[in-house]
Amino acid sequence: MKLIPDLTLREIAGEKMLVLKGAAGVDLTKVVMLNSTAEYLWNSLPEKEFQNEDVEELLIQKYGIAKDQAKIDAGAWIQSMVSACLIVS
Repeated sequence: MKLIPDLTLREIAGEKMLVLKGAAGVDLTKVVMLNSTAEYLWNSLPEKEFQNEDVEELLIQKYGIAKDQAKIDAGAWIQSMVSACLIVS
């Protein structure tokens, strides 16, 4: 898997949002807002191929959670990113 490279993380009105790089006049009716954990994962995986296990390890390192919980959380994050079309195979 890999994150879509044409997106950049921006802070807009105090919220973290993904927007198209270099896009002037972006249609902000369709934006993806990230919470702090999603932002951490997004910033940790730019332009890298990754697997579910890589996301699990990042969560364990950052939050000190158990492997079982990290697996669940990583799967949920990946699924939400796939649903938003932000990950390519």
